[in-house]
Amino acid sequence: MVPRTRSAQRCAIDSLTSCGIPVSVSTLPAPPRWNLSDLYASVADPALDADLDTALRLATALADAYRDRVAALSAPALAAMLQAYEAALAVAYRPQMFASLALSTDALDEPTRALHSRVGERANGVFNQLRFVDLELGRASVEVCDRWLADPALAMYRHHLERARDAAPHALPGPVEEALATKDLTGRRAWTQLYDELVAGWRFSVEPHGGDRTLTLADVRSLREDPDREVRRRATVAIQDQLAESAPTLAFIVNTLYQDHRLENGLRGHLDPVAPTMLEDELSRPVLDALMTAVEAHYPVAQRYFRWKAANLGLPVLESHDVLAPPPDGDREASWETARAEVLRAFGDLDPSVAELAGRFFTEGRIDAEPRSGKQDGAFCAGMIPGVAPRVMVNHHGRMRDVFTLAHELGHGVHFALAGQQSLLNYWPTSPMAETASVFGELVLGRNLLAHETDPAARKAMRASRVEEALGTIHRQVAFTRYEQRTHEARAVGVVAVEDISAIWTGEMDRLYGDAVRRTERDRFGWGAIPHLVHYRFYCYSYAFGQLLVFALYDLWEREGAAFVPKYLRLLASGGRDRPEALLAELGLDVRDPAFWSRGLAVVTRMVDDLTATG
Repeated sequence: MVPRTRSAQRCAIDSLTSCGIPVSVSTLPAPPRWNLSDLYASVADPALDADLDTALRLATALADAYRDRVAALSAPALAAMLQAYEAALAVAYRPQMFASLALSTDALDEPTRALHSRVGERANGVFNQLRFVDLELGRASVEVCDRWLADPALAMYRHHLERARDAAPHALPGPVEEALATKDLTGRRAWTQLYDELVAGWRFSVEPHGGDRTLTLADVRSLREDPDREVRRRATVAIQDQLAESAPTLAFIVNTLYQDHRLENGLRGHLDPVAPTMLEDELSRPVLDALMTAVEAHYPVAQRYFRWKAANLGLPVLESHDVLAPPPDGDREASWETARAEVLRAFGDLDPSVAELAGRFFTEGRIDAEPRSGKQDGAFCAGMIPGVAPRVMVNHHGRMRDVFTLAHELGHGVHFALAGQQSLLNYWPTSPMAETASVFGELVLGRNLLAHETDPAARKAMRASRVEEALGTIHRQVAFTRYEQRTHEARAVGVVAVEDISAIWTGEMDRLYGDAVRRTERDRFGWGAIPHLVHYRFYCYSYAFGQLLVFALYDLWEREGAAFVPKYLRLLASGGRDRPEALLAELGLDVRDPAFWSRGLAVVTRMVDDLTATG
């Protein structure tokens, strides 16, 4: 078992939007590469296989001692077994996380790729030995479960026991679970790795500003925010042309992964393709439906903003290559040192302890920010395990958008650092809750930058940035999720052709942007550039959930001031110790209430109203 697999590595790829805040360029040091030597010396370190040997030995001993007798254990004996279970998992996770981190920054290196495959195969053998634990926990009788849940000896494992019981109706017999996990090595995991390697190998010759060099996807993505409209257009067209060329392969990957999901859902008795995600995230489908419906009804507000943006740029209408355009008010560049300083200052204004936790990422070499060949595009925070410091990967191209991405990922990092006081089984927050600290980090940064800026043009740009962040994190992610739902529905009927996938994508983007953005035939392959839709099933809604939740938390902060901070930090320190609804109820928030989402969207409406009223 790998609990909270989607939460273990948080991503922010293409989820944010340009902010366009004027900052001067600095000649200070270049973005850093991280140091993984506290984990293992290199991809050839023999300690990697030694740890996997140890993990397998611990897992086998646990299985020999407890398999087929979990339901008969007393509460103290079960607590001892779960402690041993956590210990075996922790040993196996360490090489697995190292291999993932190494691959993310050097996907074209053959030894690194070989390590990633070998570690995945060996770790799967460990997890197969341990699958009996949750299967037997979930299948224990109601009387046995109630007795366990009432015993103080199992207090720290109460939530894990509840999760195992909830998952039990969809669990398969142990040998079948093991076979499915083994199949995934050459199934879904292989297809997602193929996608990553394919995209990492793309090269572009856009020649921005008279330059002549070969660019990676991350480089060209960054150029979509260039002040020069022609550079933006060329960068957008270059990506679109590559997506069009690769569309048959990308569509095959999508069809294979979505069919794999459908078949496994059938085996597990899930009638809804979203059901496994809701089970893992510990939310009900009505919560998702209320969120999606409320946001889609709010699309006209997003379109009103994009019409205002076109007028502000002196354009009759935005083209697709203008969506990320900066405002026409000065430079948008920011050095790595500027990024570090601004994020730490903002986090310090929230609470000095938050800045101190974030600062350790810089001083301890736990950030990789240098864009380079073979490195994964986008950004993420790897939560690791309790007792092992989390890592952040970003691609810093010297723009203020990158500063917000850094704040987002360091928000995750602070969340994981605080949750480190939990045991391993309570460590990872669910995916929607995991986006809380990251989005709050962006909001705190924007608030801080605005408070320290006196230039009217710069303040206008900052306010526009905050609107674009909200639209990118809420509305765009909901559109992604609706596209994903519709594509899964189509895949249930049969193979979905490239043009049909593209038609679904186009339909959802047209709903989002309306006539406020003029889109062309070239835009129809945009689905191929969203890694979330390959790596995870129905992950994107988490961003919208997190952003709207953060608006509620931000409102509490503004009303309560310093008294809010300890409650917020306690929420982060809770990790995954309870259901999202229970954790948020401790702050007086009810996500089951449809009005909760409407209140968050009302904040976005006010932001757009205030900005567009100024002309």
